[in-house]
This record gives sequence, structure tokens and C-alpha cells, in this order.
Amino acid sequence: MVNNHDCKIRVVELFAGVGGFRIGLEGWDGLSPLSGYHEIIKNDFDVVWSNQWEPSTKIQHASKIYEANFGKEGHSNADIKTISTAEIPDHDLLVGGFPCQDYSIANHASQFTGIKGKKGSLWWEIHRILKDKSKVGTPVKYVVLENVDRILGTPIDRKGHDFATILASLSDLGYAVEWRVINAADYGMPQKRRRLFMIGYHHSTPIFEKVKSTFTCGKWLAHNGVFAKAFPATTRG
Repeated sequence: MVNNHDCKIRVVELFAGVGGFRIGLEGWDGLSPLSGYHEIIKNDFDVVWSNQWEPSTKIQHASKIYEANFGKEGHSNADIKTISTAEIPDHDLLVGGFPCQDYSIANHASQFTGIKGKKGSLWWEIHRILKDKSKVGTPVKYVVLENVDRILGTPIDRKGHDFATILASLSDLGYAVEWRVINAADYGMPQKRRRLFMIGYHHSTPIFEKVKSTFTCGKWLAHNGVFAKAFPATTRG
């Protein structure tokens, strides 16, 4: 008999905060966020491990809320830099809104330290986990990441360099990546909130070939891709 747990996509949630990604994937008490928590969610995901650590505060408020909402099992409240990849369960999907302060518009331009900043450099922890899992033969098949749109313009003296570095490093690890800046206000939310989202597909997955074969002609980005279907957009001209 096949356990339903084994049929689901195993998820690791990094920089978890209070569990925003988890709510989107698993719903809340089995109910869908998109329905205002009235309809049952079709849940194909199982968060097997999560991590939330805020170095600048003594009391780990976000982690405590996460544990109160989802329980302590499989949750880590430790600096991700101190956790070996071997301690992280094998998984199919890695999600995370890696820290944005070093890219954020809230900072003065001179403070845009970007990927070299104390928090911006945490990107390399994601890279390290993806690389190590691939080395031991258990590659992470899919990656979904989020950050502020200001990441496209850092560092201030070489605009776009940081994001290009991230895309190139994912490509070197064998991922095809699609990305889009999404404004929540364009899709019914009561605020202007622009965020950049990235989805990576490992070359071992069937979808990788679909992206590869349709990307250059624009079909994936305009019609066939995840963003095109979930957040339809039209262009002029």
C-alpha cells in the first residue's frame, strides 16, 4: 500500500518567517487561502523541514509563531550557516524568501551591499544546499524563491550584477529558471507590493526539456509557463 505522505512533493522552507510559503502550499487547516479559507485545498505538498533564524533579535518571535502554527517537528531555529546539508532531509522543492535588507529600497543607495552584504550573502546558503544535494545524488528538483524587485538593480555601481550572478549560479547547478516581478495590486490585493519570484527546474525533471524547447521562441514565458498561467499578462504592440 502506498502512503499518501510518500506521494506528495517534499518541501523544505528556508527563511520561513511565520510560514507564508507553507500557507500557500499546504493551506490552513486543510483550507485554501485563495478561497478565503472556505474551500478545501488540493494539497500536493508536505513541508518536511523548515528553518527560521533572525540574528538581530534575542527573542525569535517569527520562529515562535511558526512553531505555534505548525508545531516544532521538523522546524529549525538555528543559523542556516551552522547547519550541514546532511542534516536537511532530502526534498523535491526548496522554497524561500531569502533576506532582502541588502537589496531593499528602504536603505539609502549607499547601503545597497547586495549579494555581498551580511544578509544578502545568505543566497549562497541556498546555493550550497542545492549543490550538496546534487553531489550526493539527491538533487532538489524544483526551486521557488522570492525577493524585493530592487534586487534587479544592485549593486548600485553595477546594476543587475547580483541578479545575474544568482541566475548564472543556478544555471551552473543545472537549473532552467523563469522569473517575473509581480505586483500584488494587479491581481486583486489591496496594496502595491512588487516582488520578484523565481522558479527553477532541475535538468533531471521532464519539465526542464519543455522549458528548454519553448523558451527561445517566447512560448514558455507568454503562454506555457507557470507564471504565464498563474499570473496572465498581456503586452502591447
